[in-house]
Amino acid sequence: MGKKVLIVQFTHPGGEHAVSRKELAKGVKEWNYGAHRRKFIKAAGQYVMANGVLSSKQDLLFWGEWEPTSKICSISSAIGAGVTPQFVHEPFLQKDTNGLVLPPFTNTKNGKGRQNTDPFVFGDFFLYSVCKQRKKIKNSTLSEFTQLGVLEKGSIILFGSTISKKLGGPYFVLDTVFVVGDYKAYQTKNAPSDLSSFVPNDYCDLMGFANWNPGNDHICYKGATTSNPINGMFSFVPCKPCSSGVTSFPRVVLTRSNLSIISENLNAAPKFTTASVISPTNCWTQICNIVKKQGFEMGVNFEYKYLF
Repeated sequence: MGKKVLIVQFTHPGGEHAVSRKELAKGVKEWNYGAHRRKFIKAAGQYVMANGVLSSKQDLLFWGEWEPTSKICSISSAIGAGVTPQFVHEPFLQKDTNGLVLPPFTNTKNGKGRQNTDPFVFGDFFLYSVCKQRKKIKNSTLSEFTQLGVLEKGSIILFGSTISKKLGGPYFVLDTVFVVGDYKAYQTKNAPSDLSSFVPNDYCDLMGFANWNPGNDHICYKGATTSNPINGMFSFVPCKPCSSGVTSFPRVVLTRSNLSIISENLNAAPKFTTASVISPTNCWTQICNIVKKQGFEMGVNFEYKYLF
């Protein structure tokens, strides 16, 4: 299967992480060992201003995935996961003189491994390297690449979630715009060596690659950036500055009426659109306009903190 330039509508679980009374009292959401969920995140970052210049580094609010530990505080008394957040999370990692302090990979209570963060939007560039890239071959223990394993530079992945009819949908909410700027093949078990100098120092530990089974081939995609765009396109997260006085908000809404290639009731399987239907640059420009029209900025260069 050759490399392809595609636009991908990628659904991942949209519900907000539940927080236990113990975690709320402690003010810390522990590393997730359960199903993937979203967090409403506060982190230092920058956004792209109208003239293309980056803003000063400042606290930004956005929806995203961060499965490690985070400081939490309640911002809503609403019960149950809806379209607006109940908690704000400030991502952090524990560190000592020997490096990162990681919890056990396997949870003794449920036997599950600690979750990875994919896509990873922190640092100088975004990364996406695992989820839904492979599928099982029928009547076999083997697997093969899906189209997510053969994306060419200039492809766009729209990471988001389907809001159900019960919560006022169906429609698609966007949390990350990922423009493929580069890629590298790797085996999960050999990721630290295969991805050496391609990813940040913390990345392989955060993904838990050392605990994965050998022989799982994947592609690590690196997002295009404002300083290294692809055909003028770069990866970004819809966000709002804390200085604006906004404390919470729902995600960017995409529907067929504002972006024709969107499926409003997409299930777990990604939707692929070829460049013959809509050019990636036109699609990206439309999304940028939608994001701005709905009151969001285009956030990049997010940071997490270390606690010593």
